[in-house]
Amino acid sequence: MFRITIIRLLIKRTFLVILIVLAATGMKSCNKIDRWKDDNPEIEPLKQGFKTAAAIGYCVSLTATVLSGAALPDNVLLESSNSNTGLLYVTIDENNPLPFNNNIGDIVIAYIWENDQVGRRREGVISIVFANLNIIGKQFKFYGIYTVPVIQDTETGKIMTVFARQDIILGEGSDTLLNLSLSNPQFSSELLRLDDEPPADPFVAVSQNVWFISVDQQNTVNLYDDSFVINGGGQIAEATSSSGGIQYHAMIETEFIYENCKLNPVRGEAFIQNLKAD
Repeated sequence: MFRITIIRLLIKRTFLVILIVLAATGMKSCNKIDRWKDDNPEIEPLKQGFKTAAAIGYCVSLTATVLSGAALPDNVLLESSNSNTGLLYVTIDENNPLPFNNNIGDIVIAYIWENDQVGRRREGVISIVFANLNIIGKQFKFYGIYTVPVIQDTETGKIMTVFARQDIILGEGSDTLLNLSLSNPQFSSELLRLDDEPPADPFVAVSQNVWFISVDQQNTVNLYDDSFVINGGGQIAEATSSSGGIQYHAMIETEFIYENCKLNPVRGEAFIQNLKAD
């Protein structure tokens, strides 16, 4: 027999109350509350999922911004063999932070990017390597991610991407990760992953181990005023509770705008599931 406990909350100790306030007022907030209303739950898997989605969303938005023809940010170096493929070298520091991550380090992004035949959207696949950036905590080394499909609507500018647990590299990786070379069938296969609908049910999200990220660049080249919405969940790395249960998380319509709030998301719902034998 299994006992399943669902706790509604967000990333830090503040979020149980913040979620209720947002639902009641319809306002976006960046308040910090010092204690929980109830018991203090273990939220490590939720932090892992949120910080990973934020990092990947940042890389996707940066790549789309650079390839739109905008001037390169001061912390980005472009190495490109042609208009469709190349490498981005990104320096993360105090002036150019990675959202929800305080470390200083580097990111390398390999991309393949092209317009569809009717010009209504731009399509791409990117691969990411993180250096000296502790994305998900000291226990696990988050090295990078194999492939992330990206679609951008050319009329609205909005971007959609998706990643799954099996895309993530934990532990030491290899520079060959950046030798991104996809045949047309492989490229199309990656983009097909975006045909699925983002989960609206936390139980579905937990079982899928897939995270959808929608990016609205709000017609600016400022990465930090982008609106990101996350739908998905599962387990990025193994997370167990102090009582031995296996922990999973889900995020439904969880939005963050880093420029507006550097503490937490501004709306949405998140869930922790602790599954254990009783």
